Amino acid sequence: MSALHSEFIKKVCSVSHSRLVALCVWLGFVCCVIFFSQVRAETQVQTMVPARDADRSILLTGFAVNKPAQFSDVDDIAQGFPREVARVLEQTQQFGVRTIPDLLSMDWQLNPPTVGFLAQVAKNFGVRYVISGDIRNAGIRNTPVLFGLWSKKTRAIEVELNVFDAKAGVLVAKYRLSGTAEGDVTIGRQHVFGGDGFAASAYGKAILELAQKAAQSITIQLAPHQ
Repeated sequence: MSALHSEFIKKVCSVSHSRLVALCVWLGFVCCVIFFSQVRAETQVQTMVPARDADRSILLTGFAVNKPAQFSDVDDIAQGFPREVARVLEQTQQFGVRTIPDLLSMDWQLNPPTVGFLAQVAKNFGVRYVISGDIRNAGIRNTPVLFGLWSKKTRAIEVELNVFDAKAGVLVAKYRLSGTAEGDVTIGRQHVFGGDGFAASAYGKAILELAQKAAQSITIQLAPHQ
């Protein structure tokens, strides 16, 4: 009985082992199919993203603030405005975009950059275009209404934008953009630039809209020529 019992166990184990091997082979095949399907899908997604070569790369520097006292209620507009322009440009998926806090100057003076300086910036950051700017005005105007019984407040935002081809060392475009806000035209430094509280204010909304306009101007200027 012991020998027959042992033989029976061997046969059962042999059958179970064969089935186990077949199951492992089948599971391996299924895993391979799933893996290659995922790889193919990822490859297709990557090919849908526009290529960003060096000639489609942009560096935005910090912007100079012409009248800092006018922006005492605005959080860090010198860095916030170019960051917002960069964010909008990045959303187009047409450019590789970088930002730095520094002004486009070796001595913090707003003199036009030299050809050599632009070439050095292009080399250091691996970009084709460099964009600098000057935030020039945020004055508030009070207009009397109803024989002076109350006044209407209007606040301006003016930005000058310079687009350089850093590799060629030339200024390719210069824009002066402006916008206005009415009503309660103060923001408050407690509201982070571009945050919900900032965007909810009339003046913050005007600033963000101007950043959108700046990004649109840059996109049109640097669009590939047919």
